[in-house]
Amino acid sequence: MNQTPLFLITGASGSGKTRVITELYRECPEHVVLDLDALWGPVDDWDKIKNIWIHVAHQMALNQRMTILCGTFLPWEFDKVDLKDHFRVYYIGLHCSDEVRETRLRARGWDDQSIQDHQEFNHWIVMNAEQSFDPAMPLIDTSVLSPEEVALRIKAYIKQICVSS
Repeated sequence: MNQTPLFLITGASGSGKTRVITELYRECPEHVVLDLDALWGPVDDWDKIKNIWIHVAHQMALNQRMTILCGTFLPWEFDKVDLKDHFRVYYIGLHCSDEVRETRLRARGWDDQSIQDHQEFNHWIVMNAEQSFDPAMPLIDTSVLSPEEVALRIKAYIKQICVSS
């Protein structure tokens, strides 16, 4: 089966996934850019939301368009979606320093325990980018980069994959 590349921009909360979306619209107009969180509300089950987005990405692939899906999505979650065999997944991990994450999440009104949980998850992402993702997941530190700079790095990685595929 011919597999379409699917780009999953992942990371802990506060890493910059949502902030980069608007810049990805500008930098990657040839791809469909989606926000995983956009379905939260009408659908209140993350497994269903992820499965729905993969169905949407499959429809885009049938129209010769690759998808960039921004939102926390991990390999064992992708393994559970219906149409996983249609895609070759490439993860791109966003992360930031604990101090930057805390500032970002406090601005959203997050409590200490939730911030700590996502700092720990952020550390897991960084420590496991090479061994838990196939292929190894490149990491982009958003601590000091602007959303535009992050989008340009994502675009460069995607271009590299598309040229070699």
